[in-house]
Amino acid sequence: MNARRRRELFPTDRGLTTRMFAAAVMTPAVLVAALLAVVAFAPWKIVAAVGIASAVGIYGAVRERAAAARGQEVGPSEAPELHAIVERLCVVADLAKPRIVVEDEQQPNSWIVSLGRGHARLHVTQGLLDRLEWSELEAVVGHELAHVAHRDAAVMTVVGGPGAVMLGGGVRVMRGGGFWMLQIGGIVAIAIGWLGSVGTRALSRYREFAADAGAVALTGNPAALASALMKVSDGVMAVPSRDLRAVAARDPFHLLPVARAHSWRAGPPLPATHPSLQARIARLERLESRLQAAR
Repeated sequence: MNARRRRELFPTDRGLTTRMFAAAVMTPAVLVAALLAVVAFAPWKIVAAVGIASAVGIYGAVRERAAAARGQEVGPSEAPELHAIVERLCVVADLAKPRIVVEDEQQPNSWIVSLGRGHARLHVTQGLLDRLEWSELEAVVGHELAHVAHRDAAVMTVVGGPGAVMLGGGVRVMRGGGFWMLQIGGIVAIAIGWLGSVGTRALSRYREFAADAGAVALTGNPAALASALMKVSDGVMAVPSRDLRAVAARDPFHLLPVARAHSWRAGPPLPATHPSLQARIARLERLESRLQAAR
């Protein structure tokens, strides 16, 4: 792959770089400091309970990742227009073509699943294909490919994985009940995981801005992405809440989140994984104005 070409299309964003560095340093530091404090000052039974919660979180994360990697791939004969869009943008971006999965879901959305270096899987829902024009779909695909180019999946896994594991494990332990010391360990794991998730989600919001800018760099059409985001938002609002609950866990990877109300059964409230739709549209409008002025 041509690294120089990649840098030209996706130039270094100082804001993103600063936030990535801060998150990469501060988030693990907070987690390590919290864990050391627990080991140093908590009774050994609580330390053991936190360890159990972490093990439960790792098991849950592995299962969720395996579930996310499943799906029926579609070939060029089954989705020729979609494959043509992906192939063209991959050539422009000098990226390996991801495998393509069309999910039989009503909610309109897209996301990328990382399968290792140089390998990715692009997921789009049937609801997205039914709702968008091809120029809008091209902009959405450009957004997802920008995530691949920025290696967001790898960065977010390294930075946010430990906190997500502890938070998820703590929530599962609390749901499962058991003796009181295990419950206290679950609460401690939730607290540590929550601390680790704050910085990670700040980075997550900024990476969405960067991916939007990457889509504009690939397609030259910020208006198409803005239109797609509004249509996806309208489409998600039209889907009954009960149909969105099963897919809300994927929100950190979605083009737009689908969760509508927080449930304490899912753990304590967390900062948003995405910028507001209004903020994203405003940035895209500024990019559109710059492009118009340059023509």
